[in-house]
Amino acid sequence: MKKFIVTLEIIILVTVVGFFLSIGAVVGVGMAYIEQLPSLSPLDEYTQLKYWDVPTKVYSIDNELIAEFAAEKRELVKLSQIPDYMIKATIATEDKRFYKHHGIDPIRIVKSFLVNIKSGRRKQGASTITQQLAKNLFLTREKTYKRKVQEALLSFKIERKYTKDEILERYLNKIYFGHGAHGVEAAANLYFGKSVWELNIGECAMLAGLPNAPSYYSPIKNLERAKNRQKVVLASMVREKFITQEEADKAFKKIRVHPKSFLLRDQERNKAPYFTEYIRQELERDFGSNAIYKAGLQVYTTLDLNMNSSAESALFSGLFNLNVEKSKKEEELLTDEPDYGQDNAQIEGAIVAIDPKTGYIKVMVGGSGFEKANQVNRATQARRQPGSAFKPFIYAAAIDSEKITPASILTDAEVEYRLSASKMWRPKNYSYRYYGDVTVRKALAHSINIATIKLLEKVGVNNAIECARAMGITSPLVTNLSLALGTSEVTPLELTSAYAVLANGGIRTKPIAIRYVTDREGTIVKENTVNEHRVMRADVAFVVTNMLQSVVREGTAAKAVGSKLRMPIAGKTGTTDEFIDAWFVGYTPDIAASVWVGYDKGRKSLGSGKAGGVVAAPIWTEFMTGVLQDKKSPDFIVPDNVVFKTIDSKNGLIATKFCPTKRTEVFIKGTEPVETCHAHRSDKGEPEREEEMYMEDGGEDLPNHAAEPQGDGDRDKIRFND
Repeated sequence: MKKFIVTLEIIILVTVVGFFLSIGAVVGVGMAYIEQLPSLSPLDEYTQLKYWDVPTKVYSIDNELIAEFAAEKRELVKLSQIPDYMIKATIATEDKRFYKHHGIDPIRIVKSFLVNIKSGRRKQGASTITQQLAKNLFLTREKTYKRKVQEALLSFKIERKYTKDEILERYLNKIYFGHGAHGVEAAANLYFGKSVWELNIGECAMLAGLPNAPSYYSPIKNLERAKNRQKVVLASMVREKFITQEEADKAFKKIRVHPKSFLLRDQERNKAPYFTEYIRQELERDFGSNAIYKAGLQVYTTLDLNMNSSAESALFSGLFNLNVEKSKKEEELLTDEPDYGQDNAQIEGAIVAIDPKTGYIKVMVGGSGFEKANQVNRATQARRQPGSAFKPFIYAAAIDSEKITPASILTDAEVEYRLSASKMWRPKNYSYRYYGDVTVRKALAHSINIATIKLLEKVGVNNAIECARAMGITSPLVTNLSLALGTSEVTPLELTSAYAVLANGGIRTKPIAIRYVTDREGTIVKENTVNEHRVMRADVAFVVTNMLQSVVREGTAAKAVGSKLRMPIAGKTGTTDEFIDAWFVGYTPDIAASVWVGYDKGRKSLGSGKAGGVVAAPIWTEFMTGVLQDKKSPDFIVPDNVVFKTIDSKNGLIATKFCPTKRTEVFIKGTEPVETCHAHRSDKGEPEREEEMYMEDGGEDLPNHAAEPQGDGDRDKIRFND
């Protein structure tokens, strides 16, 4: 008996100890789980970046939304902005006893357990809205007992600290609705093209049905399935007496969802893809990729959306026509063009436009269409030979020297340069003709190669390079006479920026794409002010501009530009050997713009005669026609140090009444000619007539037409690329 009592005491003791040890273990595990719970500080300031990713918004110069950068599509809204029907639809669907429980719902857990046992599978969940918030906001998606315990503990913690309305607001801003849309405002925009406060009962019901299985119930993927789910939500709202059956029936019939419209809307959110990708890279350098996609930055850019649309229209149309023409010719010839190793065998192009006074990049279109397989931004990434479009830098350096004027005479005649013991360079003019003595103005207006090379000899290669650098050319430049023919590669943005110096009277403004950036609270975190400094005298800039106006009025761009646009325009065409690259860079006092056309890779010709004046200039004209429509463009301001004289247009001397061809010429004061023309007299009878300049249609001298060496039978073109 005594032994039995001892044994019983031991059993009781072990049981008691075991009970307390079990409690201790449970408490210990619970305390450990509690210690591992995250802080609720993100819910105190629930816009904290780590937990509430908000897209960066990009605005045009007129503050119109043009793009968003987002890892998740999200817009934060207050509960007061969310329709009551959206709240009721969510509660009816996700958590009917939301206002009665304290984080977890024991009644729902039991009911869910019984339903799942009866059906033999997991048919019904028991997570409350608070649990879903805890799960989505803090915890991993792993299905373990530890996570379930943490979720329950965290839900209790949330409920003790926040009101039901605060929990609902955070939940509706966090939950995932499919297709990248996080939060009810992003979902309303995505599916219905409106803000959440504009939703009707039916739309609220459809959105409330999505979080359970966003992909499965998406109206974009399957409208019928989405409507069936909507009907279930409306029925739940009726059972909870949130709405009447009549309201439910009316809401079900009234809703109109257009799944494809969201795709169009998504595209519209990036209205200038080449430009926005350009500034995205700048933002990434400044703030990092995490901030771009999650920080809710507000980016205010320099882009003029209307101008950019005009540029897109002009470029896309021009490239389309060129590619159609190319295809027809290939079919007619019944021959295949060589592949040249090109991935993209269609003609491409780019347009860039800058405000010369501010440096603001108003337009950037980098190709025929920004698509998955065609995202190269040729406006900034395509380094191509500018051909004769480089010549203004040579002429600017010449005018700046004050030894050369627009009336100075250059001799255009055959010339050769020795490259090595067996190689000679014999540059050619586009027309293979030589024009004898020509003025500097005529040499530039008609893009005469030999005359320009001889001008570069007078100016000096280093002086010309120094001038180009000061104006904004940053790419490597060859240090030989082929510089005159534009053999050094540049980008359209670079070239446009340099021409803008001339448009702005010799003042260079650094190109700017972003005006300023604010954080989500509106505090400015980055600001670009106009960065300007004088790099050229105003009188030099004006004289060069005046000569470039002759390119448009009577030279290589007269047919494509001058005959179409009757306003102050200066510019220069450019074409490279074998018609591989075609350019036109032009400007008014208010806008400088360039057009480049060519192939992306390899040395493939655009086709015989496809010079800058024929291919690029018409696109530029169409773009500027849209930009300048119904606008009066101001004239270029004449500096005080500039004078005008009437000269004989053939020899550059002061004209007399007997000179048959005269023109008013511009000079920097002190450089004007003083000698009077003696070539024409009244007793000579019929006055001499100046031979007309012969130029093929388009009027472009092929700028870097290279030599055809003699002696050893080698007739390959010599190029000056280093």
